[in-house]
Amino acid sequence: TVRCEEIANEKCNDFTQNQDWLHLEEASQSGPVPAFGRKLSSILGSCFSEYDAEAIYFDEGVRTAKRKDLEDKLLQLVQPAFHSILGHLRSEAFEKFKEAFEKALSAGEGFSDAACRCKQSALDVFDKGCADSMVEQANWDTSKARSKLVRDLDEHIDSVRASKLGELTSRYEAKLNEALSGPIEALLDSANNETWPSIRNLLKRETQSAVSGLASDLSGFKLDEQTRDKMLAQLENYARGVVEAKAKEEAGKVLIRMKDRFTTLFSHDSDSMPRVWTGKEDLKAITKFARS
Repeated sequence: TVRCEEIANEKCNDFTQNQDWLHLEEASQSGPVPAFGRKLSSILGSCFSEYDAEAIYFDEGVRTAKRKDLEDKLLQLVQPAFHSILGHLRSEAFEKFKEAFEKALSAGEGFSDAACRCKQSALDVFDKGCADSMVEQANWDTSKARSKLVRDLDEHIDSVRASKLGELTSRYEAKLNEALSGPIEALLDSANNETWPSIRNLLKRETQSAVSGLASDLSGFKLDEQTRDKMLAQLENYARGVVEAKAKEEAGKVLIRMKDRFTTLFSHDSDSMPRVWTGKEDLKAITKFARS
C-alpha cells in the first residue's frame, strides 16, 4: 500500500513539473488552445501508464485504488485550465456571433432568420471547440458553459431587437410628423368649411401609408400577432396625436390672430393703405368692420 502510494505521489509530482503540461496550462490563460484535449490526454495517459508499469507487481486492489486516487488528483489539478478554455471558447463564439449578426442585418437579411442562423453557427463553433478540448480520461460536463452562452446570445438578440424596433418606430413617427404637421398647420391657417374634412383625409392617407410600411418592415422580425398589432396601433395613435397637438396649438393662436386682424383692418382703409386719421372718420363703423 505504502509503495503504491509513493509511486502515485511521484507521478503526480512529475506531472506538475512536466513542461508540456506547464506550456498547456499557460496557454490556456490566454485563449483557446488547438487540440487541447488530445495534448492533455496524451500527457495524462503517459503518466498513468508509468504508474501502471511501476505498480504492476503490487496487490491489484491496492494498485487500482491508488491509481484512482492519482486520476482524481490530476484531473482536479488540470480542470481549472479546462474551465479557462471553456470561458475563452464561450467568449470567442459570442464575439463571432455579434460580428456575423451585425453583418447579416447590414446586408438586409431578415432579423429573425439572421438571429437563428447566427446563433446556431455560434453554438456549433462552441460545441466543436468543446469537443476539441475534452480530456479522454475525464467526463466533464460542458452544459453549464453552453447554457451561459445561450443566455448571452438570447440577451444580445433581445437587446438588438428592441433597439431595431425602436429605430423603426422613431423613423415612421418622424415621417408622420413631417407629412402631417406642415399641411395641417397650413389648412388651419386658412380655415374654412373644408378644413376638417381635408385634415381627416390627410390623416387617413398618411396613417395608412405609414402603417403599411411599418407592417412590411416588421415582417422580418416574425413577431407574435399581439406585439405586431400593438405596434401598429401605437403608430396610428401617434398620428392622431400629431393632429390633436397641432389643432390645440392653432387654437391657442386664435385670439392673437383675431387681434392682429382687428388691428390690420382698423388701421388700413378699403384699399389696404395705412389709414390717415382726420377726425371725421366713423369710428363706430370702422370698429364694427374690423371686428367682423
